[in-house]
Amino acid sequence: MIGRRTATVVAVLALVSAAALVRRLSGHGSGEYVPGGILMPDAGSYDTHSRFLLGSLFRGIAADIAVAAPREARVLEVGSGPGHLSIRLARDHDLDVTALDLDPAMVERARANAGQLPVHVRRPTFVVGDVSALPFGDASFDLVVSTFSMHHWSDRTAGLSEIARVLRPDGKALVWDLKAGFAPFHVHAPDPLGPVHGSELSVVRVSPWRWPWRITFAERLELAPR
Repeated sequence: MIGRRTATVVAVLALVSAAALVRRLSGHGSGEYVPGGILMPDAGSYDTHSRFLLGSLFRGIAADIAVAAPREARVLEVGSGPGHLSIRLARDHDLDVTALDLDPAMVERARANAGQLPVHVRRPTFVVGDVSALPFGDASFDLVVSTFSMHHWSDRTAGLSEIARVLRPDGKALVWDLKAGFAPFHVHAPDPLGPVHGSELSVVRVSPWRWPWRITFAERLELAPR
């Protein structure tokens, strides 16, 4: 009986966490529209909540990225927010990471978070920028990653084309985003595959991403330059 009650509590907590997470990731009803996309209304609050709600999510995604990254790869994260994934990639997997976000307040938080790392630990570089006009040269990165950011971009096709431009010919992009038409918690997500077809990227693989518990509200897109 105790085991069943524990399982029920875990299930309820997973659903509550998922509801809170999806609303925050989607910016549902509270995002600020600016040129380039949607900004979260409170970088400090988002930093605090994502630190606790997204820890296990980023741990799994970081491990997946580390397996996909070539040796000595240069990695770009687009839509890095307060930097938790980029910091994990650099700290735990010793990857050379550059991270970009549209929101200067998020970048400030990310730099502060990275500043708490020990001096001997590799740190990401954080920059302010718009995915539709990336401030990097052609073929600059081996791997570009983005987590739950693409549905916030003003021009998703232009953003993906820019990602294709900065990728090396044998590089790839890994994009995690909400499933198309995701309806629970009153969130209606656009199809993440829609903008790919008009971009300079092609679809290699689309996989469901289970989190939290066994809930699947996200997809993992593996993309490559055409």
